[in-house]
Amino acid sequence: MGVDSVSNAVIQDAKKIAKEYDIRLAETRRSKLNEINETMEKLKQKKKDALKEKISLLAKTETSRTNLEIKRKRLRMEHDILEEILIEVKKKLGELDPEKREKLLIKLTSVATLEYFFSNKMDEDIVKKIVKDKYKGNINCLGGILIEDNSGRIREDFTFDSLINSVFNDNLKNLRDILFGEVEYGFQCSIL
Repeated sequence: MGVDSVSNAVIQDAKKIAKEYDIRLAETRRSKLNEINETMEKLKQKKKDALKEKISLLAKTETSRTNLEIKRKRLRMEHDILEEILIEVKKKLGELDPEKREKLLIKLTSVATLEYFFSNKMDEDIVKKIVKDKYKGNINCLGGILIEDNSGRIREDFTFDSLINSVFNDNLKNLRDILFGEVEYGFQCSIL
C-alpha cells in the first residue's frame, strides 16, 4: 500500500469517525432539547396549576366574604323588622281599651303573691279598686303591675313591658322562622 492509499484510508476513517461523532452530537443535542422542552412544559403546567389554585382560593375568599356580608345585612333587616313589630305591639298594648285592660289587671293581681302593688298612672284607679290599701304608687311602664314584699327587696314584675319582652325573647327563633322562614344565604361562584 502506498502512502496515498494509507492517507486516503486514514482520511476515510477520520471522516467516518467525524460523521459518527456528528450523528451522536446531533442525537445528544436533540435529547437535551427534548429534556429542556419537557422541563419547560412541566414548569408551565406547575405555574398554571398554582395560578388556578390561587384564583380558586381568591374566589372562595371573596365568595365567603360576600356571603357573610349578605347574611349580616339580612340579619340586620330581620332585627329591624322584629324591633318594629315589638314597638307596634307595645303601642297597641298602650292603647288597649279600658274593659280589656281591667280584665288583664284583674288576672295579673290574682296571681300576685306579694303585698304592695304599683302601676302606671293610667291603671292606678283600676288597681286601687282591686287591691285597695295595698296600692303604693306609680311606676313608669306601659301597664300591668309591679308587686313588692314589705321590705322592698323581693319583686314580681307583671308590667306589660316585662311580659312583652319576656315572651318576645323566649319566642324569638319561632318568630323569625314564621316571619322569614328558613333562608339560604349567599351565592355560589362558578369558578369554584
